[in-house]
Amino acid sequence: MQIGPDVYPDYHFLLIAPNLGAEWLFDAAQQYWERYRPTVISNFRFPALIPPDRTITLTVIARRDIAEDLARQMLVTVPNAYYDPLTFDSLDEARAELNRRAEQSQPFGSPLSQPTATYDPNLPVIIPTAPPPPGFITVTPVPTISVTAPPPEEPINPTPGPITGG
Repeated sequence: MQIGPDVYPDYHFLLIAPNLGAEWLFDAAQQYWERYRPTVISNFRFPALIPPDRTITLTVIARRDIAEDLARQMLVTVPNAYYDPLTFDSLDEARAELNRRAEQSQPFGSPLSQPTATYDPNLPVIIPTAPPPPGFITVTPVPTISVTAPPPEEPINPTPGPITGG
C-alpha cells in the first residue's frame, strides 16, 4: 500500500480548520473542490472509520496557529493517513495555492505518478441497461373497455338526517 503526495488515494478528505469561515471552502477551495471532489469533513472522526487497508489523504486548510494541533489530532485518530497541510494566514494565499494545484493537476502539491481521470460535463453519459427479466411488467396496461355512467335523472340532495336514525 503506497501512500504519498504523488499517489491518488482511495479516499481524499478536505478539512477546513474550525477557526476558519465558510469562505475558505466556498471561495478559496472552490476550484480545487470542483477538480478533485474531496469529501469535506469538519473533524477526524469519519476518516477513522475507513479500514486500514485503504489509502487515505487528508488535505487540511488551516492557519499557522492551529495547524500543529490538527496534525497531532490526525496522528492519534487516523495514523495510517497521509497528511497534506495547507497552512496560510490569508484567504488569498490559500486560494492561489489551491487554484495552482487544480490547474497543474497536483492535488497534493506534486505531480501524480498516475494521473487522475478528468471529468468532462460535455461527454454523454451512457448507462448500460439489461433487458428486464421474463414476466417483469414494464408498461402499465390500459383498459380496453370504456365504461361511462349515465347522467343522473334527479339531482342528488343531501339526506335530511343521520343514516342511523335518531
